[in-house]
Parts: sequence; structure tokens; C-alpha cells
Amino acid sequence: MRTFTDILHESKKVYPFKIGVAGELPEGCVDSLETALKRFNISKMSTGKKTPIQTRPLDFPQLENVEVTYFEVDLHYPTTTQVLQEYLGKSCGIDQSHIIVRNPNEPQELYQEPATDAPYETLLDKEDMGGESAQADVGENRVMDLLKELEKARKETAEEAK
Repeated sequence: MRTFTDILHESKKVYPFKIGVAGELPEGCVDSLETALKRFNISKMSTGKKTPIQTRPLDFPQLENVEVTYFEVDLHYPTTTQVLQEYLGKSCGIDQSHIIVRNPNEPQELYQEPATDAPYETLLDKEDMGGESAQADVGENRVMDLLKELEKARKETAEEAK
């Protein structure tokens, strides 16, 4: 039979977060982030990944021409993204408009992931684009079919009127 401490150690849950900091990082910012995250029993913190300078970063639409540094963090202590963002901003001296904290399972994060690794192929370059030909439903063929339908409808209404 397992002891309570064994069950407790097996049930350790990890809470992943993605932290984004806009603009150039102040000196010692990474160290202060790590120190602040110790409060939440940090298990893992990745090195910062910088994006190229963008006119309007996706997570910071109010800012212009800045780079964004993203950190992936795993915590053992549960918290919300809002609480963590507020706490990190105050602890590290970062303006709240320049920091964002997200859960990797949020819809905002999921739509940013690439859908497939297959290269995009244009259909206009292909000889046969697949599917049925729709030539019978357009142009002169459709006009003749429409006239036949109208003639049939006229005959039916004439018979009903008699």
C-alpha cells in the first residue's frame, strides 16, 4: 500500500505560463523575473526568445516598432494570468502595458500555432483542380435550363387555372 507522501509526490501539478515583455529588457530583468517567480515555486524557466522588431506586435497592439521577448515558465503553485502579470510587473519594474502573461492553452495562444507543416500549394497552377466540372451550370447551358424550367412552370399554372 502506498503512503500519503507517495501519493502527494505523484500528484504534483505543473502550471505552464507564457510571459511576454515588450521592448528592450532592462538590465537584470531576467534575474528579477526569476527571483519574483520563486514565490510561485518555479520548476522551469526558458531563456528569452526575442521576436524581430514589428510595427504592431500581436500581443501589444498599442505599441509600435518594438521587439517582444517571450519566456516559457512552469510553476508548481497555482495562480491566474492576471495575478501573475500584475505581480511580475510590480516586482520587476515593468509597465503593465509592456508585459503580458498567458496560459499556453488559451485560445489566443492556440490560433498562433502553425496548422500544418505542409507547404502551401496554389490551385491556379494545377491543370485539374479536382472536383466536378460546373460548366453545365453556367453560361448558355444554364440559360437553356432556366427557360425549360420557366416553360414547365407556365404550363403547370395554366393547367391549374382550368
